[in-house]
Amino acid sequence: MSNKEPIRLLILEQSLNRAEELIVLLRTAGRATRAHQIESDADFSSKISEQTWDLILAASEANGFTIQSVISQLQMLDKDIPVIMLADNRDPGSITKGLKMGAIDVALDDDDERLMLLIERELKNLENRRQKRRAEVELKETDRRNSLLLDSSTTAIAYVHEGMHIYTNQAYADLFGYEDPDEYAGIPIIDLIAGEDQAKFKTFLKSLDLNHAGEEEFGCVDNEGATILTTLIMSPATYDGEPCTQAIFKPLVDASELEDRIKEISSQDLLTGLFNRQYFIEMLDRAVDKANQEKQSSIILYMAIDHFPRIRSEAGISNADLVLGDLASVIRGKVSDDHLMARFGDDVFTLLIEGNDKAAAQALAEDIRGTVEGHMSDASGKSYQVTLSIGLSMIAENTSTVEEAISRAHQASDSIEEGNAIAFYEPRNITVGEEGKSVSADALKDLITHALEEDQFKLNFQPIVSLHGEDEEQFEVLLRLPDAEGNILRPGQFMGAAEDAGLLQKIDRWVVFQAVKQLADQREAGGKARLFINVSHKTLTDEEFLPWMSVSLKASRLASDSIVFQLHENDATSYIKQAASFTKGLQELHIKSSINHFGCSLNPFNLLKHLTPDFVKLDGSFANQIEENEEKRDELVEMIHSLQATGVLTAISGVEDPSILPTLFMTGINYIQGNYISDPLDDMDYDFSSEDL
Repeated sequence: MSNKEPIRLLILEQSLNRAEELIVLLRTAGRATRAHQIESDADFSSKISEQTWDLILAASEANGFTIQSVISQLQMLDKDIPVIMLADNRDPGSITKGLKMGAIDVALDDDDERLMLLIERELKNLENRRQKRRAEVELKETDRRNSLLLDSSTTAIAYVHEGMHIYTNQAYADLFGYEDPDEYAGIPIIDLIAGEDQAKFKTFLKSLDLNHAGEEEFGCVDNEGATILTTLIMSPATYDGEPCTQAIFKPLVDASELEDRIKEISSQDLLTGLFNRQYFIEMLDRAVDKANQEKQSSIILYMAIDHFPRIRSEAGISNADLVLGDLASVIRGKVSDDHLMARFGDDVFTLLIEGNDKAAAQALAEDIRGTVEGHMSDASGKSYQVTLSIGLSMIAENTSTVEEAISRAHQASDSIEEGNAIAFYEPRNITVGEEGKSVSADALKDLITHALEEDQFKLNFQPIVSLHGEDEEQFEVLLRLPDAEGNILRPGQFMGAAEDAGLLQKIDRWVVFQAVKQLADQREAGGKARLFINVSHKTLTDEEFLPWMSVSLKASRLASDSIVFQLHENDATSYIKQAASFTKGLQELHIKSSINHFGCSLNPFNLLKHLTPDFVKLDGSFANQIEENEEKRDELVEMIHSLQATGVLTAISGVEDPSILPTLFMTGINYIQGNYISDPLDDMDYDFSSEDL
């Protein structure tokens, strides 16, 4: 267990002061805690059922509840929580007494130094046991996955012991003309070798190295006596924990057939047998070209499995894969061979339909949705029911890029809040200005393109203020888009259209370039500002961005730590590998990073297992909720303390009301931001030395 992780601690102790002393003891030793003092038998039963605990420190009796009852309940519930007994004297005999009761060890009265050694030892032992259990689960999942891959492999694979088959996959049965792999149970492998090659095969077996694979060409015979020319690869292996030999037969084919097969495999998703994402995007690119040049429309279906992460968590990886494979077969059965179907993501299938018959596409989508809803997928003796959110989008002459085509279908699917429904993408008009003027998606794209070409975007700067007296000059850069009538559009109004048009990357570059330019001017004039600059998911996947940024900083003569790149929590979660690589690249350039709108995902702290940001800015909704009740305040305090325990600096946006400042101060949060502090400014002009908050 890392020293940075809080210890989840239960304390059975009559004295509240002594319980506090134990927590202080741990804190002094550098170990944060999430502690609870046991009040009764019922309280203990309730707490151990609510969450996982790391340690119990227990007197022999307190509040009418004994350590023996604690240990008995743990044994009955099969809970792995080490119990250290706190003796009320310094008699060594108490150690023997406590061990007989079932305590893992006993600390004598006032021997806090030994108690800390016992705690560190038992936490380390607990973490070792947990790692062992996790490893066993992962090994079991890996074995299941390997079995699934063997069974579904298109390569003929068998395991042989003392010359007899003990396992064969379906491809092996198909190669030699048997209907069922089990038919090999009584067949020696030598019976598959043509008579003229059997002497050669015996010599080959004798020459095999116990530690290395051997390869040779043989003529084989199928169950009807036909000859098959193959390459046989044999290597040492284990099956069900027993040593054996793996045999792989590869039929010899001519070069053109092999080339076709390689091409077919490279375009396939191995789990489902459908086309893969790369191939689908290639075909989608052709469809977009046809729509633009030949006016041949198509329709794309984006089929997202509802709540699939929960299914994977409940069923395990291998069973979830079985459900995916089964679901792919069910959908494939409803789709004509004329349509192109692919596995586009972990839990997303896509379908490309030629033509512009919206009614037919919607009918097919509804048929697929209803069929999947009524289907039960079986895996390892359990049944799983899944549903789909299906988004449809037209690919026509106004569709300019593959990204736009996918984005529209994805938006349609994502708009289905409850899941298990279909939705056709419809361009959304937005309203701007006091008169509620309607602006179409196409008009927005034109406005965005013009703003990029003519530098018509506008940057605002909102102060991020220390709540504890530091006078650091920090601003978040906010992007605004003016229209011809002087109305100001916020990112939420135009970024969707920008993504449809494939312009997010260009907008990010524009914002960074202009922000760096203005920051350089401000610092040259004697300022000390640091800018928090938001970037989209497109920049996370742009391999050329960081080298470009490095050159930009050198050209502007800015220190690397004058910029903080800010990622939206949703983007960082959806593109976690790219986000991890991006933040690592920033660290190499000595540029800081921040996660914005933190705390809104299902498991926000999971991000911090993969990313190491310098700042975490909590979503503004937390600022709005902390006055609602004590539970909300406690939740915020715990989140801030957990974040700060990882070494990050914390901030919160959305501060609109001065009445919440005392509560925020009490939480220990580092920085605050919001319209109460200051509206967004046209320039970096704010007095950070003012104490009037």
